[in-house]
Amino acid sequence: MSAKTPVRLDEVGALPVVLDAVTAGRMLGLGRTGTYRLLRQGAFPVPAHRAGKVWVVPTAGVLAHLGLDHLPGLSTHRCGCGARGEQQKDQM
Repeated sequence: MSAKTPVRLDEVGALPVVLDAVTAGRMLGLGRTGTYRLLRQGAFPVPAHRAGKVWVVPTAGVLAHLGLDHLPGLSTHRCGCGARGEQQKDQM
């Protein structure tokens, strides 16, 4: 993924649990400078956290903001741990 190109729908399923600030901003249509400015101001449109000197943005927040959190076939996470809201029926 290049910093200048938008994230394609086929790339969404392969995203990690947390994103770096530039990738999250790119998914929201923001450039690098605008992304970091909004993060510093506390005005980034989705939850973001500092991890030392680095900003991390949960992928789930970005997908929810974009309305992509309920696309069928998007999540391939099936371990049953509940990390992406999927519990195995026999464990309940």
